[in-house]
Amino acid sequence: MVSNVIQQYLPAHWTNMRYCYEDYELVELPPHSTEYRTLSSRVNGTFNLGTHKIARVQNPYLYTQFLLKKEEYATRGHVNVCELYHDTAEHKIDSIISGNLDWRLASRVKYGKGVSFSPSPSYANQESSRANGTDRAMVVADVLLGKLEIVSGCKELPTNGYDTTIGNCGQVYVKYYDNEFYPKFIVYYKSRLPRVNRRRYYK
Repeated sequence: MVSNVIQQYLPAHWTNMRYCYEDYELVELPPHSTEYRTLSSRVNGTFNLGTHKIARVQNPYLYTQFLLKKEEYATRGHVNVCELYHDTAEHKIDSIISGNLDWRLASRVKYGKGVSFSPSPSYANQESSRANGTDRAMVVADVLLGKLEIVSGCKELPTNGYDTTIGNCGQVYVKYYDNEFYPKFIVYYKSRLPRVNRRRYYK
């Protein structure tokens, strides 16, 4: 069981955790629930992604690490928590919900060598690697944003004092360190985009 100390920091809407601090649960949302409908509407918008399942990620370890990182940000100044989107292949979800998105695995990135997010689900879908296939998963994440640096090209790290790089007129946010984001929902869908022969920069 998750300890009482840890439990008090977890979101109130999480179902009771049956496992220990290091474990996690993926809780499928009922399609008729308000939570499902709200997320489906937000992710699909006017661009129908063909959502067929949405699940809530309940990982006490990742969530408390995220809260600790948020406190660290606060000691350095202002911090915002922003809901952003990361598109990937469905088969990669197990590793993401157990160990989070990993900036070390970033490749073919244009606006920074970290984990890329977008405020637009349709943009995240459109710019996702073709290697992700058609069975996709949209990660809905809470992301810590402190001092933002606008860039026009790839950077190894943000300029000293900054924590996030932003590219393509605000369509891409790049994060560079562990625990700066929490994957709170996974939206499973079938990509309907045609395969086109053009360069892509979002992973």
